[in-house]
Amino acid sequence: MRFRSLLRKTLVENIRDWKVLSMTLAFAPFFVVLMHFYFGEMTPSYTLAVVNHDQGSRLADGTDFMAGVELIEALGAVESEEGGTVLQVRAVGDLESAREALRDRAVDLVVEIPSGFSQTLLSALSGERIDPVTVRSWGDPANAGYLMAAVWSDMTVWEYAARVTGLEIPVTLDPQTTGEVSSPSDFDLYVPGLLVLALIMLMFSAAASLIREKDKGTLIRLRLSCIHPAEWLASVSVVQIGLGIAAVILTWLTAAGLGYRASFSLPAMLIVTALTALSIIAISVLVAAWLRTIFDLMTVGCFPFFILMFFSGGLFPLPEPHLFTLAGHAMSVNDLLPTTHATVALGKIMNHGAGLGGVTWELLWIGILTLLIFAAGLRLFSRRHLRAA
Repeated sequence: MRFRSLLRKTLVENIRDWKVLSMTLAFAPFFVVLMHFYFGEMTPSYTLAVVNHDQGSRLADGTDFMAGVELIEALGAVESEEGGTVLQVRAVGDLESAREALRDRAVDLVVEIPSGFSQTLLSALSGERIDPVTVRSWGDPANAGYLMAAVWSDMTVWEYAARVTGLEIPVTLDPQTTGEVSSPSDFDLYVPGLLVLALIMLMFSAAASLIREKDKGTLIRLRLSCIHPAEWLASVSVVQIGLGIAAVILTWLTAAGLGYRASFSLPAMLIVTALTALSIIAISVLVAAWLRTIFDLMTVGCFPFFILMFFSGGLFPLPEPHLFTLAGHAMSVNDLLPTTHATVALGKIMNHGAGLGGVTWELLWIGILTLLIFAAGLRLFSRRHLRAA
């Protein structure tokens, strides 16, 4: 009976604090819309600046053979599995202008077709001994799109030359993807991280529920009524887990409305969501132990929030310094955050069709870290607030 009263009280107070509640529920869906704006095409595309020095050649029947022009058309015709154009080709008159565009990040790759391109291909077609022609390319290694643009460009040049000369390529490439589902798009890859972001936002609402009681002196009345702190914390946790599940479902529905399609186990997603929400509540207890007012939460509390957001690997992939290997799994500094394991687990479930059996390792570590953080947070919160109350 006392727990039900505490549960109702906590729920009503969260609803009354509609600003924090609205921010918790709407923050991640807003980022879903933002990511869809940036990656709405679903198919990554790369811009090529092509400098064509090829003068063409005359065939035996008197027609002109313009291999350089045909190669540019072949580059522009490259399509992804979804049917989208991969290479956006821009013809540039001179090499210096093309390299300047590369320096300005206006293009991802510069391709230079040599002057004897057509003649060399015709000589190879007639069986003459030839010196290989060189198709040069330039790119900026600091540009994330450079390597993929270079791969698509090189493969297209190779295939075009083989097709024109009639030479059989001795090697056939057959790229495959892991898992039983198709390769996810850039937008798809961000969705699990955005779901974790929705859960990270619980840190504000959960910590606010704890700090509010101290700020208003309610802890004194709770102690006088002989309510055990575990009952009070359990009521806060149940409400926050419910808010976390609601925020994740709202974020997922927003992504689905913008074109996200994935076939996954809903129970597995909800179990990971509930356990991750519990880990965020544990972190909230630790944060609330150091703070005394809601103002402190909205200022100082932003620091742990940004640590979770930046170092969980969902929105901003970062290098993971290796610490050690445990049971065949590489452990890094980022793995000290439960949200890192949650991001990996939701990625496996939603984009690669894994079930609970496929995320056992991640669930284990979310649980272990949650217990450790809860223990530290409860001890510190009790020493700083409950004894004084």
